[in-house]
Amino acid sequence: MSFYEYNCDDRMYLKSTLMPDSDISHGFTSALGGVSHGKVTGLNLGFRVHDDEASVRENYCLLSSDLGIDLNRTVLAKQTHTDNIRIVTEADCGKGIVRASDIEDTDGLITNIPSIALIVFSADCVPILFFDPSQGVIAAVHSGWRGTVKKISARCVDIMTNTFNCTPKDILVAIGPSIGPCCFEFGSDAPDYFDEKYQEKLPNGRFMINLPHMISDTLTDKGISRKNIDISGVCTVCNSDKYYSYRAHKDHTGRQGAVIMLKG
Repeated sequence: MSFYEYNCDDRMYLKSTLMPDSDISHGFTSALGGVSHGKVTGLNLGFRVHDDEASVRENYCLLSSDLGIDLNRTVLAKQTHTDNIRIVTEADCGKGIVRASDIEDTDGLITNIPSIALIVFSADCVPILFFDPSQGVIAAVHSGWRGTVKKISARCVDIMTNTFNCTPKDILVAIGPSIGPCCFEFGSDAPDYFDEKYQEKLPNGRFMINLPHMISDTLTDKGISRKNIDISGVCTVCNSDKYYSYRAHKDHTGRQGAVIMLKG
C-alpha cells in the first residue's frame, strides 16, 4: 500500500495503490495548479471561501478533465462537522455544482450508482475514501476532529454494511492528506475527547493529537483489515506549499477535494 502522485500539467493529485483504477476514478486534490488568484490561489474547489466563483468553476472543469468525471453527475454537500451521511441517488446528480443543493449538515456521501462522482472537502481535516469492490459501493467522508470523535467513519461502515450488504473485510479505505500529529495541537481539555494513546502531552499542558491513527483504529474496530487501510501520512500544515491548510493560511485558505466515482 502506498500513495503516489498523479500529475496533469501543473496540477498534482494523490492516489492510493489500494484503489483499483480499473473499477473507480479517485484522487485527493492539492492546491497546485488551477486558475484561482488573489486572496485564494491554486486549484481551489471551495465555493464558500474568498474566491471568484468563475475561477472555482474553471477549477472544476480542470478536475473533470483530469479525473474523467462528469460535473453534471457530481455531488457536493455542505459540511458542518457532523456524522451525517447521505445515500446519493440519481436525483442528487449535479447538486452543489451545476444546480442548487439541499444536501446540508452532511459530512459523508455514499452511493452504488456508477458514474456519480462524490466529493468532500478539507483544509486540514481528514478526507477518507471507501470502496467495496465486492458490492460496488463507494463513499467519501470528511472527518474533522469533531467528526472523528463522533466516529463518522464507523457510521459510514455501518451504512455500507446495513444498507448495501457490504462486508467490512472487503472494504478498502484511503485516508488522505490532513493535519498530522506533528502539527495538531489541542487544548488542555483533549482528554475529554481523545483516548490517551492518540495524545502526546506538551510542557504547556496542551496536547498533540493523531487523528489518522484514531480513524484507522475506529475502522479496524468495525472489522476492516489493517492491510486494507492506506494512510497518506502527508501533513497539510507541513506541506502548506502544496496543500490548503487553515492553520497555515487562515483567510487565504482554499479547499482541496477527495473525489471518488464508480466507473460504469
